[in-house]
Amino acid sequence: MKGKLFQFLLVLFFISFVSASCFYFLGGNYNSLGGTIFAAVYMFIPIISVLIVQSLQKEPLLKGLGTSFRINKWFFFGWLLMPIYSVLILFCSTIVPGTTFSTETPLLLNAMEELSKTIPNANAWLVMLIVIVSGLWAGLTINAVFAYGEEIAWRGWLLRECSGMSFFKASLFSGFIWGVWHSPVILMGHNYPEHPVLGVFVMIAFCMAATPLFLYVRIKSQSVIAAAIMHGTLNATAGLSLMYLLHEHTWGSIIAGPCGLVGIAILLCIDLAIFVFDKDVAIGIIENK
Repeated sequence: MKGKLFQFLLVLFFISFVSASCFYFLGGNYNSLGGTIFAAVYMFIPIISVLIVQSLQKEPLLKGLGTSFRINKWFFFGWLLMPIYSVLILFCSTIVPGTTFSTETPLLLNAMEELSKTIPNANAWLVMLIVIVSGLWAGLTINAVFAYGEEIAWRGWLLRECSGMSFFKASLFSGFIWGVWHSPVILMGHNYPEHPVLGVFVMIAFCMAATPLFLYVRIKSQSVIAAAIMHGTLNATAGLSLMYLLHEHTWGSIIAGPCGLVGIAILLCIDLAIFVFDKDVAIGIIENK
């Protein structure tokens, strides 16, 4: 392993694991306002780690990592694909025994009640439309800012350090790091509250399956910003599964959740499509652009 890469991983995991441990052992509750704030701050640890390593290496800060605002069609591809992916998870999850689509979940009923205060006779489909539209807007704005805190590391700094690797080897390597980095917050209840330990492994699998798509958009767009918008939009629309699915078991988040096995299966199909339809990228060697 390159010395600079080892240095980055050491800084990244030290800050991440120590900060999460301090939050937990000082009595922090992840399912609270304090937990939400901690999760938001946690998303900036990757960029902080990049800045520390670049400072130690006496490199220009955040230079040569693909922060380009030159908009092209791949910005829109990644942005619009995420709500489609979230809706696809929603309906494909109903194939799972014990999981059903419902317009009467507690979360959805509460959302309709709140919406009815401003829009009379608001229904479940209007709520879905609003979630998608607001998710697209959030993905372009505030969520993209927080996602950039991660993406400048995963699809920026790590991409550069993976130069010379094959596309899928770089994807598996950086996806594994991305997944392991989530471990502390997963153990505190993020994404898989009923199964936090098993959730660590499912999250790693999810990140490894998602990385080829994210990396593909990053390479085609030649910008980390496109990946950040994509990441932010996914975060903003993934809650559809929580709003419209009922489970007769406690495995909902593992199997049918936004980062569950159904989502992983869909991502693997997308990865296969990348391999089939764009072999120039899929079997090519990573070059940081």
